[in-house]
Amino acid sequence: MDITFDFPVAHSSFTIPLKATAQLHHSEPYYVVDSFVFERRDETFSQLSLLPRIEIKYLKCGNTGSWVHTSSERESLLSQAIGKAIEKSGYFSQG
Repeated sequence: MDITFDFPVAHSSFTIPLKATAQLHHSEPYYVVDSFVFERRDETFSQLSLLPRIEIKYLKCGNTGSWVHTSSERESLLSQAIGKAIEKSGYFSQG
């Protein structure tokens, strides 16, 4: 599924509108996210991804949860922004 989100630039009030592809991995539910491009890009731009592929998952903590990177189980501004976009897409699965 395609998702759109605003990537917050650390230590500033700037955000960068991005679009990416998120795919649910089923064995242990997490999302593989890749093909990051500017959301409002001109089609003449390169199709190269702006960011490397990442894997994130929803980690439940009591009554709340957070979106974390699968490798470190730590959240970042990027994992939070992508996770919120996945939730808004209607395809969110906690497993």
